[in-house]
Amino acid sequence: MSESETTDKRRFMWPAEYYSGPSPRAVLPRGVTFGCGAAAIAALLIVFAGGAFMASGGLVQFMDFALGMSMGDVRGMYTSEVTSAQKDELERAIEQLRAGLREGKVPVTKLDPVMQSMRKGISDRKLTPAEVNALAAAARNAADVGRASAHSKGATP
Repeated sequence: MSESETTDKRRFMWPAEYYSGPSPRAVLPRGVTFGCGAAAIAALLIVFAGGAFMASGGLVQFMDFALGMSMGDVRGMYTSEVTSAQKDELERAIEQLRAGLREGKVPVTKLDPVMQSMRKGISDRKLTPAEVNALAAAARNAADVGRASAHSKGATP
C-alpha cells in the first residue's frame, strides 16, 4: 500500500509542502527577533573593537596591567623563609620586565616563562624562596632577551 498524499495522516511535512503553504504563525513577537539581531551585531562590534585594541598595543598594556595586579597578590603570599633581599630582587626584576614591555623592548611572546613560573609558584597560595628565585630569574631572562633583541635590531650587520 502507498502512503497517503494528505498531510493529516503523515507525521512529517515535505519541504515543498511547507514552502508552498501559508506561513506558520510566529512563535515569538516581532521585537524579539530584532533584539536578537541587534545583540548579535553588538557582539560582533565588541569583538572587532577588542581585536583592534589588542592589535594596536592593547595586549602589551593588558599584560603590563596583569603583571602589576599579580605582583599585588604575590606580595601577600611570601612564606616566612623569604628574605627581604629576595623580595626586593623579585620586585626589581618584575619592574624591569614591565618597563621593557611598556617601552616595546620586550615582546609579549617572551612573557610565557614568567607567567608559567608565576602560576606554578602561586598555585598553592604560598611563595617559597626557591619559587621567588625562579620567578625572578624568569623575569630577568625575559627582560634580558628583550634587551638583547632590541640591541640586535639596532646593530648593523
